[in-house]
Amino acid sequence: MFATNSVENTYKEPLPGEEIVISGIAGKFPNSDNVEELKNNLMNKVDVISDDDRRWKLDHPDIPQRTGKIYGVRKFDAQFFHIPCYEAHMMDPMSRLLLERAYEAVIDAGINPKQLRGSRTGVFVGTCCSESEVNWFFDKPKETHFGLAYYKNMQANRISYYLGLTGPSHCLDSACNSSLVALECAYQSLINDRCDNALVGGSQLCLHPYMSLQFSRLGMIFYSQLCCKK
Repeated sequence: MFATNSVENTYKEPLPGEEIVISGIAGKFPNSDNVEELKNNLMNKVDVISDDDRRWKLDHPDIPQRTGKIYGVRKFDAQFFHIPCYEAHMMDPMSRLLLERAYEAVIDAGINPKQLRGSRTGVFVGTCCSESEVNWFFDKPKETHFGLAYYKNMQANRISYYLGLTGPSHCLDSACNSSLVALECAYQSLINDRCDNALVGGSQLCLHPYMSLQFSRLGMIFYSQLCCKK
């Protein structure tokens, strides 16, 4: 049912001592290993989009030639995060990246990650499709529990489990604005006392050309491959 009357503005000024702040941040971006490198690239107008074939071959005429690529997608310190190597190998690369960035963000906030154990800290992750599922579909591992490694919900749950967090742990999928919705859910959880702290993140990796090929055929990619169409 859709309401036609105007929606009243529900925003209220926070009371003193109840302000919500972003205290730590971390990220990994095309040709930028961290937030500082991304800032420098943007300030210096560096084009971080490339047309090489590091990710996949470009021999199909409809496959976008220019893509943003990050370094070290296959690298992960499984021992540091107490994850068996065979399980780390099966994990969705987005789960690995999010786990690393969550740890870095906590440190960037000036907090020892061990101090969060048992705290009411929520984890909210915005994510869309996982293209690693395509690889597992054609080459399934012998382990019977391999599906747990790439389920989208695990992207948030692994962070909560590793850090020992007891707050909400959600993955949210609303396509292109998934991360924004995750931020909104974190905000609502904080103001409604469902958690005391929140880790908010988002991830999207193009690991197989099939999705980019579909976007191209649907006309969703701008001809210059520098931005999306409005």
